[in-house]
Amino acid sequence: MFKFALKNMAIKKAKIILIIISIVISACVGILAYNISEQVDSGFKSTAAYYDMIIGPSGSSTQLAMNTMFFTEKPLGTISYEYVENLQKDTRVNKVVPFTMGDSYNGAKIVGTSPDFLEGKSVKKGCLYKEKFECVIGSAVAEKYGLDIGSTLVTSHGLTAGGHAHEGNPLTVVGILSKTKTAYDNVIFTPCETVWATHDHGGEDEESHEEDTTHEDENTKSGHTEDEHHEESDNHDHESEDADHGEGEETHGDHGEVCAILVKSKSFNAYSQLSAEYGENSKLLVINPSEVLREVLENVDMSTQIVYILCLIILIMNIFIISVITLLNMYDSKKEIALMRLIGIGMNKINLVYIIQNSIIGFISTILAFVFSRICLMLMGGYVASMGIVLDVAKIYPLEIAIMAVVFVISVLPTIICTLNMSKKDGINE
Repeated sequence: MFKFALKNMAIKKAKIILIIISIVISACVGILAYNISEQVDSGFKSTAAYYDMIIGPSGSSTQLAMNTMFFTEKPLGTISYEYVENLQKDTRVNKVVPFTMGDSYNGAKIVGTSPDFLEGKSVKKGCLYKEKFECVIGSAVAEKYGLDIGSTLVTSHGLTAGGHAHEGNPLTVVGILSKTKTAYDNVIFTPCETVWATHDHGGEDEESHEEDTTHEDENTKSGHTEDEHHEESDNHDHESEDADHGEGEETHGDHGEVCAILVKSKSFNAYSQLSAEYGENSKLLVINPSEVLREVLENVDMSTQIVYILCLIILIMNIFIISVITLLNMYDSKKEIALMRLIGIGMNKINLVYIIQNSIIGFISTILAFVFSRICLMLMGGYVASMGIVLDVAKIYPLEIAIMAVVFVISVLPTIICTLNMSKKDGINE
């Protein structure tokens, strides 16, 4: 009976292909909608659960949360490092983590922070950074650019590729994080001192270049001789070196600024007090990341509900289409059924052929829907990674299996109902 069902499917392959395409589209959309919504929801909750307060410059709460939690958006600006020092001395605080951002490596964002920021993340190779200009890279960064322990990275100014290169201050890779399936895989981490030193060095280079250019222009306009020009340049260089040396001694040990401060308070009362105190400062923005991301998730949930409604509509249309096609197939098969009845094949066996046939269609369709949903997740992964969302292709939820089971039943049910009705009648008389 199984072989006969396959031969019967081969004869009507055009109609069979249409049925399979219909089922695959509806099932794939349903699986994708649920999988993505669950991964985004769980990713947001797990990331926001650790810190109960983020302090940054005044501006958008969502932008501050997304920048510090998922490394998306641009920083709101900078605030003084004194706030970090004050919080570190505060007895109501368990942990204080500075956060700064402004450079990149071929588009991969560089985050300046303390090693505490990577707490809970395992290091696959090497160790966490301890010194300035050392860095730990995410697994995706290591794979994409072929980096390993000891590799040097020439960073560039700005959060996208193409900025001014900081060739004088390359970073050295001392550690590679294990794959986390989160936004951490796409980021490079280094001490805040690295970011401050890199920007200070870049600023001195630019200032020196401008001074040299201006000096040469003045020499040209005033008609100085070449010897006078060299002598003045030498004097200028000595003065610049002395000034730079003196400036370096003066600012040695000083801290720069940070884009945000992540805080973990000791209790809810401590959080309330700290939030009220720092919230009074008009220059600062104090947020609870869980609350902010919950608002974001509400918008995502609304979009997901719309997708679910569309999926339900597609499934209902799919049931209707499959039922109509099944009835048409059964109508076209009347002569075949009558012929099989003439040669002595029982109606139960005839019905079994068509049930087997549609079961094969349903099984193939659901498997293809699952495969295509994973292909879509892979294709979407690179795009959504830039928004701080990492999709795990291997992540399978029980409800996805349930959706596939429902789709399979829907694809077979009309045939069962139709064949049961036919069993009550004589195929020859019809």
